Amino acid sequence: MNFFIRSLTSLIYVGLLLGSLYIDAVFFSIVLLLMAIIAQWELQKITNKKIILSYLFFPVAYTVAQFTTEYIHYIVSIGVFGSLSMLGLFRNSNKLSYSVKFVYFFSLFQICIPLILLALLGQSNPMYVLYFFGIIWLSDTGAYLIGSFFGKRKIAPNISPNKTIEGSFGGIVFATLALLFLADTDNVQFSWILILVVTAILGALGDLIQSKIKRVCGVKDSGNILPGHGGIYDRIDSSIMAAPMYILLLNLFAYVS
Repeated sequence: MNFFIRSLTSLIYVGLLLGSLYIDAVFFSIVLLLMAIIAQWELQKITNKKIILSYLFFPVAYTVAQFTTEYIHYIVSIGVFGSLSMLGLFRNSNKLSYSVKFVYFFSLFQICIPLILLALLGQSNPMYVLYFFGIIWLSDTGAYLIGSFFGKRKIAPNISPNKTIEGSFGGIVFATLALLFLADTDNVQFSWILILVVTAILGALGDLIQSKIKRVCGVKDSGNILPGHGGIYDRIDSSIMAAPMYILLLNLFAYVS
């Protein structure tokens, strides 16, 4: 029954994201805005910090980006800085307490900016948004399946005891090969393979970082809005870590402009 509930929830979640992306870019942006609001509420709940002002981050930054498109590259750079800053969590003590400033930082850099960047990419190049979610979801699925059958060595037992080195590596390889298979293999360049691999790696790290946040806060899930999966913040952990670097690499290799 739990597997059925998880599968049904995943189907609805994927259908909402991809369906909104297909229907209209504005609709897709609204869906991401709602996800940002819910994820921030969940973050504030588990850290026991209430910051009403943070809910303005997404709408204000998104609106500014609509009128100052020449600065979008700066937003991408800021997003990459924020994502890479998250890696510093691995060096922090498990007794780390999240201050109001820390939660502000998380809300802006780890939730809002990555989702804003995906919303902007959905306006100009929706196919690359589809590729992005394909990398994240296939990597996650591959890691789960391969880890279940072949996983032996724990990648971070104190943070996420169920994740293994074999599963994580297998998920990255699985996602990369699957996306290459779906692409035009005669014209695949090394740059695209690099984008796939880097995105999959950062997605896996994003999952671990969010697991550490929950571990420090003493909770199993960020919420219960998604039966069988937890909260929205649980569901987007990989995406929000990987999105800024993915979009930066797309720009550097001129896949988008």
